[in-house]
Amino acid sequence: MAKVDRKKESQEFCIKLGKRIRALRKEKGYSVAEIAFKADIDSQNLRKYELGKQEMKVSMLNRIANAFDLSIAELMDY
Repeated sequence: MAKVDRKKESQEFCIKLGKRIRALRKEKGYSVAEIAFKADIDSQNLRKYELGKQEMKVSMLNRIANAFDLSIAELMDY
């Protein structure tokens, strides 16, 4: 797979995951600030994750999953 294809695939993954995080947040009635606080991250970073504009490390993914009281697998079940 070419580097360009890998980058595009990565961007698509981030967008899809971000949409899942945002949908869960709205479904559970949480604000960005509430989930950011629970995950111990900056609200602005959470917004970037939700928009798929920033990649996250596995440790961050785990913190966000924990903020929703979910496992990583449950968070990524889209």
